[in-house]
Amino acid sequence: MHARFRAPSRRLLSTWILLLAGAQLADVITTGVDMAYGGVEANSFVAGLVALGGLGLVFGTKLLLVAAMAIACILLKRYAEAHPTLQSRAAHAFVWRAIQISVVGLLLVAVHNTALRAQIA
Repeated sequence: MHARFRAPSRRLLSTWILLLAGAQLADVITTGVDMAYGGVEANSFVAGLVALGGLGLVFGTKLLLVAAMAIACILLKRYAEAHPTLQSRAAHAFVWRAIQISVVGLLLVAVHNTALRAQIA
């Protein structure tokens, strides 16, 4: 077995899931502030959610997605531990890295939203 496909600990995985939830929250908050000052949501899917149910619906949807990602990670981790093949470990490592990249990407979006707010003012 290759060490680079070693599954992260439950604690580390939980930490990154919480970071993902926090990054989603930061995105929703900064989007809401921008929209309160005249900004427009550029993502058509999110704009549709805002039109249907406001930022509460967007936040709820994002939390459901974080929960789905957490469940998928737990199930994949259990599967990779029960069936330690290269493919199962690689799949788990892929999802693990996707969470980390998502956190970084969402934080960049929140920083961009904050910079946009400064331009609106």
